[in-house]
Amino acid sequence: MGAFRRILIANRGEIALRVMRACRQMGISPVAVYSEADRLSPHARLADEAVAIGPAAPRESYLHAGRIIEAARRTGAEAVHPGYGFLAENAEFAEACERAGLVFIGPRPEVIRRMGRKDQGRALAAAAGVPVVPEGVGFPLLIKASAGGGGRGMRIVGREAELAEALESARREAEAAFGDGSLLLERYIEGARHVEFQILGDYHGNLVHLFERDCSIQRRHQKIIEESPSPALDEELRVRMAEAALSVGRALGYTSAGTVEFLLAPGGEFYFIEVNTRIQVEHPVTEMITGLDLVRLQIEVAEGRPLRLPTPRPEGHAIEARLYAEDPASGFLPSTGRIAVWSPPTGDADLRIESGVEEGLEVGIHYDPLLAKLIARGPDRETALRRLCGALRRLAVHGVSTNREFLLWVLEHPEFRAGRAHTGFLDQHPYEGGAGPGEDFLFAAIAALWLDRTQYAHRRLLPDVPSGFRNNPFRDPSLRLRVGSAVITLHWGRLSGDLYRVCAADRQAEVQVVSEGASRLTVAFDGLQRTFEFRESGQELFVHCPTASRAIHRLPRYPEPQTAPSHETANSPMPGQVLRILVREGQAVRAGDCLIVLEAMKMEQSIRTTIDGVVGAVLVEAGQVVAPGQKLVQIHREEDGAGYRAKEAE
Repeated sequence: MGAFRRILIANRGEIALRVMRACRQMGISPVAVYSEADRLSPHARLADEAVAIGPAAPRESYLHAGRIIEAARRTGAEAVHPGYGFLAENAEFAEACERAGLVFIGPRPEVIRRMGRKDQGRALAAAAGVPVVPEGVGFPLLIKASAGGGGRGMRIVGREAELAEALESARREAEAAFGDGSLLLERYIEGARHVEFQILGDYHGNLVHLFERDCSIQRRHQKIIEESPSPALDEELRVRMAEAALSVGRALGYTSAGTVEFLLAPGGEFYFIEVNTRIQVEHPVTEMITGLDLVRLQIEVAEGRPLRLPTPRPEGHAIEARLYAEDPASGFLPSTGRIAVWSPPTGDADLRIESGVEEGLEVGIHYDPLLAKLIARGPDRETALRRLCGALRRLAVHGVSTNREFLLWVLEHPEFRAGRAHTGFLDQHPYEGGAGPGEDFLFAAIAALWLDRTQYAHRRLLPDVPSGFRNNPFRDPSLRLRVGSAVITLHWGRLSGDLYRVCAADRQAEVQVVSEGASRLTVAFDGLQRTFEFRESGQELFVHCPTASRAIHRLPRYPEPQTAPSHETANSPMPGQVLRILVREGQAVRAGDCLIVLEAMKMEQSIRTTIDGVVGAVLVEAGQVVAPGQKLVQIHREEDGAGYRAKEAE
């Protein structure tokens, strides 16, 4: 060991940039690796050197240990920082680094291997006197991948009839994510909170904890909001759980940064879940309340330095929200596309934004849909929450669907505000999503005014002719806009000067333009004055104001004529790759039957038929990459099935 001059970062996106920042603060030269899909990404451009390691598919690039080690050799790096995900908890990769004379910045390979399997982790924790979740007996039941985390390979099963399909799906997802399809069955504890403790150890026998993070708000068993301190812990419980975390760390001889995770039952009992042997996505929460740099400490431990920390004391409250490219109103399906607008808030010392995206970046199907993390700090929980909500409102991102409005809904929900959230929060409080019709109408009206003042030729050629005037009195001057899932048809006209009247089918309003700039309008609407900013991309108009933002699509004035179909098709709800095809041409199917399994952004999605009928055609192949809305399987309705089968028999 010894001081590093150059570190290779075996990761991408925001965590690669985060490690890069720590390296530069320590005077260390950061080296990046990138797949073909990431050639133009910020982490590849901003490193001192960047090495290409393969095509877009993660299994052939960021999971290719040999190419990453060769990249470290070529660039003269002495150490490898794996970030999180990919190879961060891969004991074989850590051993391969050691054999190549590279320092793996993380715990020892044997520690990673022991904690890489949840069954072995359970046994170690139990031997250390730490309570573990009882193994599965009866329902509800929790299926977990033995070899990984992050919600992959995890299923909650409520009754026996669901068990076989859940086991098969979980095994397949675990195999794809971790290369190991073995599973663990545990009793599902309803109403529990997810509370984890940050630990940090060195090679000189020092081991400390840096308090807890509450990660109870989850979707698809993946964390989306994290905070510290936990609203559920008093000082006595905090001390007991911290000591349990340290007991597990001592039993492992733990070095580097790691996280010991627990379930906290409603009655106050807590149970060991696992140890994450890496830096966590949510580590900035701990940094915000302790003032420590966990990545820097990881590097110093790997250099062989002893931990010399003052007795840490948490100051204030910190809370993090993860911004994902996904559609919460459609079951959190991932979203892909090109980021047309990226404008995060700036200028607040108590707000931290960790992101690996920028305008023009393509969000594809191969990687996790995390766009950014927003972390706010305050002297108390209420202040931190207000700051985080304000930051989310000021954030403008367009080109892909995001969970921004969903995050605001959670953070402002009375149960969350009261500190009563648990891992089943979204089951008890389903997100209905979307803005009210009044908000959609407002944004449609503002979009119409912007188009009227910037694009319509009659304003430039005949400024005294009222908006919407036509020589042909029978021509419809309306504008059709899609705002979210709503389609709004607008009529508008100028009353006088900068005063407009805008009408839709069910409402109308007068809008006064107060001032305008190259890309903004300040308007008074129903007695409220707001400034809106605009950006255009093709038929999309992106509108943002300090309280909300919308992507607005201009639609043809008249719909295309359509004939009634004689069949239905199962279409892809998301971009992805076809994993399995479960039906064949001529096969009879019933509503609810699974037709195809897709995978995108590390998530499986089963495509099911909604009608009874016969498979007329399978339109894709296994391994094929499909786009949102692409036709996958054609189904002939049951009433047409007899004729179809008779034709096949001829």
